[in-house]
Amino acid sequence: MPNARSPRAHRRALAAAATAALALTTTASLAHARQIPSEPPPANTPSLEHYLPADQAYDPDFPEPSSVLGWEVGKWHARHDQVVAWFETVAERSDRVQLIEYGRSHEQRPLLLAVVTSPENHARLEELRSAHVEAVRGGAESHDGPGIVWMGYGVHGSESSAMNASLLLAYHLAAATGDEIEGYLDRTVVLIDPCVNPDGSARFAQWANMHRGRNLTASRAHRDHDEGWPSGRTNHYWFDLNRDWLLLTHPESRGRIAEFQRWLPTVLTDYHEMGSGSTYFFQPGIPSRRNPLTPAENHELTRAIAGYHAETLDRMGRLYFTEERFDDFYYGKGSTYPDAQGSIGILFEQASSRGHLIETDNGDLSFPFTIQNQFATSLSTLKAADEMRDRLSDYQRRFYRDARRESAANEVQAWRFSCAEPARAREMAERLVRHGIEVRRDGAAYVVDARQPQFRMIRALFEQRTSWDDNTFYDVSAWTFPETFGVDCERLSARFGGGEAVTLQSIRAEIESNEGPAIDPDAAGWTAPWDSLTAPAAAAYLLEAGVRVQVSGAEYATLRSQDFDVEVRASAAIADPAVDVRRGSLVVSRGGQTLGRDRVVELLENTRSLGVTWSPITSGLVPNGPDLGSGSIPQLEAPKVLLAIGGSTSAYEAGEVWHDLDTRVGVAVTLVEVERIGRIDLDGFTHLVLVSGATSGIDEDAVRDFVRGGGVVIATKRSALWAAEHLMSKREEADGDDAEPDMTPRPYAEYDDARAVQRIAGTIFRAKVDTTHPLMYGLGDEIAVFRNFEAILPEGDDPFATPLRYTEEPLIAGYASEENVAKIAGSPAVRVERVGSGTVIAMIDDPVFRGVWYGTRPMLVNAIFFGTTVGRTGQVGPRSEEEAADYEHGHAHGK
Repeated sequence: MPNARSPRAHRRALAAAATAALALTTTASLAHARQIPSEPPPANTPSLEHYLPADQAYDPDFPEPSSVLGWEVGKWHARHDQVVAWFETVAERSDRVQLIEYGRSHEQRPLLLAVVTSPENHARLEELRSAHVEAVRGGAESHDGPGIVWMGYGVHGSESSAMNASLLLAYHLAAATGDEIEGYLDRTVVLIDPCVNPDGSARFAQWANMHRGRNLTASRAHRDHDEGWPSGRTNHYWFDLNRDWLLLTHPESRGRIAEFQRWLPTVLTDYHEMGSGSTYFFQPGIPSRRNPLTPAENHELTRAIAGYHAETLDRMGRLYFTEERFDDFYYGKGSTYPDAQGSIGILFEQASSRGHLIETDNGDLSFPFTIQNQFATSLSTLKAADEMRDRLSDYQRRFYRDARRESAANEVQAWRFSCAEPARAREMAERLVRHGIEVRRDGAAYVVDARQPQFRMIRALFEQRTSWDDNTFYDVSAWTFPETFGVDCERLSARFGGGEAVTLQSIRAEIESNEGPAIDPDAAGWTAPWDSLTAPAAAAYLLEAGVRVQVSGAEYATLRSQDFDVEVRASAAIADPAVDVRRGSLVVSRGGQTLGRDRVVELLENTRSLGVTWSPITSGLVPNGPDLGSGSIPQLEAPKVLLAIGGSTSAYEAGEVWHDLDTRVGVAVTLVEVERIGRIDLDGFTHLVLVSGATSGIDEDAVRDFVRGGGVVIATKRSALWAAEHLMSKREEADGDDAEPDMTPRPYAEYDDARAVQRIAGTIFRAKVDTTHPLMYGLGDEIAVFRNFEAILPEGDDPFATPLRYTEEPLIAGYASEENVAKIAGSPAVRVERVGSGTVIAMIDDPVFRGVWYGTRPMLVNAIFFGTTVGRTGQVGPRSEEEAADYEHGHAHGK
């Protein structure tokens, strides 16, 4: 694929596109196009007239934004509640506007979609919507309904000009008068999403406004230009919602995608900000970096629409650029998700004022100026969508017709996926259904047929691509769903065609009916497998309530047999009189509890709604393995987790840990700034989590004292390198005639036997699992690991302490250079080491990437629950006389 065109050729193409756009206009549409005054609005005293088209008449009785805000747009940063109040006012006063609340953010702020069209269209809105969707998904030859345009603002809360521009667009569309606007709204349905990220927007508005003086300062040193941690860019749990369009981890995304799939807009805009030193960007992006599954015509249409923006900004005397810096590859962003649906997604990036006023190489940049640009291109988008309506509609319908033709010729005709842990496969099926993909049941498995309208989206979610013409990516290069959710996927050469269709309602019904069997109150104990997504939540609940919970097989000294069995009471729920208790299974004994039996049974009953299956244990005398009263079955401790935040810590990665433990496991997480780690009492915590960047400036002595005193340190990515360097042992070269120790990787469970013998004589990679190690309970022999970090975790000097290691041919999907693949091959992915009385766990990758990497998620919860149960291991070799004497002494005294 050719590289981006030269700047001169690029300018010629834009000029031609602008000329073509002007040639298409009529006298009436030129009045609509004259748009915004070229004079920038004053930084300190903006007025509505500075923003609006000078020759457009407005209803004098219609309220202006200032009547609700209390100031003119751009003087202050509007809070989300003020934006909601304004849109509610507009909807109440205008018969052109209806409001839809499509969800609530984590902090319970409403997510709004304003539907703006003519009163006549509103009267039959559902009819128009369903006819449009049917024509698009059905690939109809023609369709004469109104165009559907989605205007999205503020997915990054600290990019505030976007959300504030939506206030002006709502006023313009509701209050403008004349035949032109009425005709336009009769031909178009405009969907305004004024604030995609309410929680982050509220955070940033407070920050910017609290530092505003009556007299503005443009100094870059002013505090409002250096936003505190975490920035308003992210949502409540510090996730980037512009990376969540595919993954749907958060309520903001799930609600938005539901509306997108209901409407299937022809054009979707995605308004952002970038560095203050830049100008203004609008798509197309770098031509060679668009997704190979996106038709070339999408790029051509985007370039044609760009002519309208160029014409508008040229008239205003504004600087801008296209086809640089930004790509169209990852379908999980706002500007590219539509590309997989036959829509035209368009990214806009305005240089940010970072507050109210900032000095730049292009002069002082004010907040009102940034709003004015975003509003101007909002109007040029609506103009382009109107004048190109037939062309855009034809492309969208052909997109689905062509997809059907491609699906019939595709080598893979269906994908069948399942998982030993049904919840993982169910989570994946739910995501697919939310994206408008038809999923059917095949017994315990799910099947996706290729021959359906969403075939191109299906390919994007299932294919394992590892090479492209241009290997430079703005974001991730792989997001293959089977690896993401850790399910087994079979690619079929024939269509499935049967089974019952899966719906969100059927998934909810399955979850609600997935209650475990009743608890036998007369049992000697109860056991539940750990390889369930909800088992950690059950453990956390029981431990917090004071139940004594143990884990099977978590101490290397007990693992001479592969598993241990217990006899179970025969019941209707358990036909087999015996059940295997796998390593990592939870065990609750009736004896040894501080709570009474009835209370323990009641608490166990409460966990049944999670789908956890508790099998009754007949007797504490176990025929094969340690008895229930044995000290070899470690007792779990209720986790008290401290998560280091602030400073240079990655807010994304800290948020992923916080979100998972808080919303899925039910463990309270204490958030403490890195700089305070050495000043607070760590004795009340069991775990210290250090994600990438958290070790910059941390009190090393405090961390070392914490782990030596019995605490568990979980470190990921860059912090894992720090932990390996500062807390863990290092492999050293043999000295002189000393024999090189045998460092062949060996299963954790073999340590005791090996010791006994000596006593007598991101891109997606594949990793090998030591299933005997507590950190790997519930995982299979090999797993897919997401990696977006180049460094290699150094080897340790303990062959039993690397429970996860990359295979020799690790690349599964996504891009990695041959050099990087060679470096990663065979290297440690996780190291675990006892330090003093505590444990250090170093993970070179992020185990809960973007909240959906279910295949590696067990490592985080295992580290939380089983980190304290890891035994001490080390090199195996002849003992010194002193060590031998210590060992004999211990045996003699029963130790």
